[in-house]
Amino acid sequence: MVLLSDKSSAPRFAETHRHRRSALRPSLLILFLGSALARPALAQEFSLLAGGQHTGELGESSYAWSYEYLHNLNENFYATFSWLNEGHVTNHHRDGHSAQIWYRWLTPSRRWTFSGGVGPYRYYDTTVLAGDVSGQTTDDHGFGVMYSLAARWYFSHPWVAEARYNHVQTQHSISTDTLLLGVGYEFDAASRAGPEVPVASYGFSSSMRNEMTLAIGTSVLNNYQSPKGVAFVALEYRRRLTPFFDVSVAGLDEGENGVTKRRGVVASASLSREFLDHRASVGLGLGPYFAQDKDEAGQQTHVLGLLSMLGVWRWNERWATRGYWYRTVTTNGRDTDVFLFGMGYSY
Repeated sequence: MVLLSDKSSAPRFAETHRHRRSALRPSLLILFLGSALARPALAQEFSLLAGGQHTGELGESSYAWSYEYLHNLNENFYATFSWLNEGHVTNHHRDGHSAQIWYRWLTPSRRWTFSGGVGPYRYYDTTVLAGDVSGQTTDDHGFGVMYSLAARWYFSHPWVAEARYNHVQTQHSISTDTLLLGVGYEFDAASRAGPEVPVASYGFSSSMRNEMTLAIGTSVLNNYQSPKGVAFVALEYRRRLTPFFDVSVAGLDEGENGVTKRRGVVASASLSREFLDHRASVGLGLGPYFAQDKDEAGQQTHVLGLLSMLGVWRWNERWATRGYWYRTVTTNGRDTDVFLFGMGYSY
């Protein structure tokens, strides 16, 4: 995961107090979470992919990797949420997320599928500010469109092999092509070969709906030097409202990385999906971050955005290990990635 915030290959380091776009614009993740709530079994498949990226306008190539949640709508249509790291090219260290709608064609055996998808792409690009002769950097935010083609081979349930091509088209940043190969995992029990349609559902696996968690880890500022700080969650309270939907509130301290010293209160709404006989789960979350930031401009309070990706392993009914990846979304180009591990107690 650290590759997502590894933005250290360029020698320059400067910070900006300005940002060209508001980080509080409605995220496409809100649309994805909202639509998925109407269909409770989010993330019927989860895939990890890796490969290469090419930026035609610069004539440069780099690595790329991605993860993807897939939710079947019917036999021929499905929706995905994906995160794409586009590697490093000159003056651009970019990653982003996309929600896409796909159409697929299945072979008669249902073991092979071929599909095409399209959707908006929300990017986060560490770059030098346009027109800034001092070379100050920012984590620039913007929107583009992602067009994709994919081939999947359902070779042995629950495993799926995937080849995927993406073209990201943007107006104010670079446009890229990525080619990725990877492996996916089906969450539902197989009733036949191929994608599982209709979507399976399940109820609560435990009567314990509340959980308290303590966690510790590291925060990484998204600029070319990637300074790090010791981060921790002072305490998180989580409430399961449905088998697939949680709400939480937590105290987050991102530590001090030499540029920022940020802490505050995080509220989040999360979609989750259990598997391996309810012992493991993955999830996506979104919410506001009421943060106090102490930097050279003095102590300031900001309302930021926070995206969260969650992984959980339950040791028994009461105790669980939680892994978090937070992406803070700022208005001054000081986005961070926060990686945390902790123990949770359910009651």
